[in-house]
Amino acid sequence: MAETQQQPNAAPPDGPTSRRGFLTWLTRAFLGLWGLGAAGVIGAYVKAPERGERIAQRLVRVGLLDDLRIGEGRLVRHGITPFFVVRLDQSRIVALSAVCTHVRCILGFDRERRILVCPCHDGRFDLAGNVISGPPPRALPSYTVSVRAGEVFVQL
Repeated sequence: MAETQQQPNAAPPDGPTSRRGFLTWLTRAFLGLWGLGAAGVIGAYVKAPERGERIAQRLVRVGLLDDLRIGEGRLVRHGITPFFVVRLDQSRIVALSAVCTHVRCILGFDRERRILVCPCHDGRFDLAGNVISGPPPRALPSYTVSVRAGEVFVQL
């Protein structure tokens, strides 16, 4: 009898039709999508407005100057932009974002201590918007305040 020699099977081509090719494609697609998501989160964190930066272009009437007592913090909700207006003394009024820079919770005003407090993770800000304690990574954005004919306006 004649002996027949078998040829080794040729390896399947590495391509999208093979199992290895499909898994490689799937892994690359997953890593690419994950990278895009991570870039979006990092981009939003890096691009967030800094304290003192103008973050919109609207003039909002807050109320009468005489109605805003010294040491009082008033939460104003204008559209999707909540902010605090605080009268520090007879001539100084500040307006700060009411959104915590940590995870975007709405801040509360502690009148006794004259600070803004985040109820989510106990972040604390002074009335200049600076971080006093807690996890917030940066200061609060501030807004320009003006008084015209006895009325308080905030430039958003």
